[in-house]
Amino acid sequence: MSDHIDNAGYDPKAWRKLLGPKYWFSWASLALLACLSYVPNRVRDCLAYLLSFPLSTINVRFKKVTMASLNTAFYGHSEQEIKHLYRKMMMHAIITGIAYGEGVFLPAFMLKRRWVVKNEEVLKSALEQKRPIIFCVPHTFALDRCGLYLSCYGLPMFAVVNDQKNPVYNWFLNKQRIIFGGTIHTRAAGFRSIIRALKSGRHCYFLCDEDLGPENTSTFVNFFGTPKAMVGSLPKLAKLTKAQVLVLHTSYNIATANYELEFTHIEDQSSSEDDSSYLNKVSAAFEAGISKHPEQYMWFLRVFKTIPDERYFANAYINCNKVAHEFEVDYYHRRVPYDHPIKDMGPNYKPLVDYEPLVKQPHQQD
Repeated sequence: MSDHIDNAGYDPKAWRKLLGPKYWFSWASLALLACLSYVPNRVRDCLAYLLSFPLSTINVRFKKVTMASLNTAFYGHSEQEIKHLYRKMMMHAIITGIAYGEGVFLPAFMLKRRWVVKNEEVLKSALEQKRPIIFCVPHTFALDRCGLYLSCYGLPMFAVVNDQKNPVYNWFLNKQRIIFGGTIHTRAAGFRSIIRALKSGRHCYFLCDEDLGPENTSTFVNFFGTPKAMVGSLPKLAKLTKAQVLVLHTSYNIATANYELEFTHIEDQSSSEDDSSYLNKVSAAFEAGISKHPEQYMWFLRVFKTIPDERYFANAYINCNKVAHEFEVDYYHRRVPYDHPIKDMGPNYKPLVDYEPLVKQPHQQD
């Protein structure tokens, strides 16, 4: 393994350029996070629980997007169940937000005592193969905190990330991700930097459940019964670098105040297996883990933004834009292609598009 691998697209010294008045509020908020890191976690969790009730009633875009994602993924659940799930998600969002400084500001021994690995034997077995590992991690709130476990215990790691809009927060988040070593590779830095790092023997922390938009999406998987965009480069990446794939599900146990990690080994792609089938195995592992704690997944990320084709004509997020709309959304046809009669949505329902010609057009089978 190479002794030194550079960051790709991330400058650890970027903070020196961010000291002007424009960023003072951002630095002040990080100082607040430093103070909150030393507040007992039980006190913070209690505060998050209490705040989640009033905050979950505020009808902002964050709520509209989240409710649209939940109504799509959990179609058929009652309105009360969806609202309860949203309130619990809001609680975990607050817990994560006020604890985000711990990775930087707390000593290592305080971090180590709150990690619980449920099946460490899966990780040990993978490490014994002496091959690089791609850790595929869904967007749960605990993903950054649990990711520190891998580098803290000596694994040579690098993370593939997207840049944040606020440069101070972007620097801080990436600083935390490599506090125990490793490197950062932004998606903008390109595919080759990831391949070089894997071939050098480093392990990759990879968030492949991200929806990169229609212009960058060619692969869809079944996710909670709904076609969802997936980063399609994973199979190619594993083949080119001879890497193995482990799905890592991360969660926060509010009863014990511990961060829990659970690994699932994904068998290497066979010569007869296409990329779509392989990615669906990864998605199934994601769904199995998320289903245990659905309130800890980041449903506010417009999970179902990109559609496979025009048969899935319902835009789940039509009411979540800057221009206010109050359309009745057909979540059913975001989940199910329009290949059969329209679901009865009531006498006053009018679809947002003229869907009748769609059924007459030839389509490949899903």
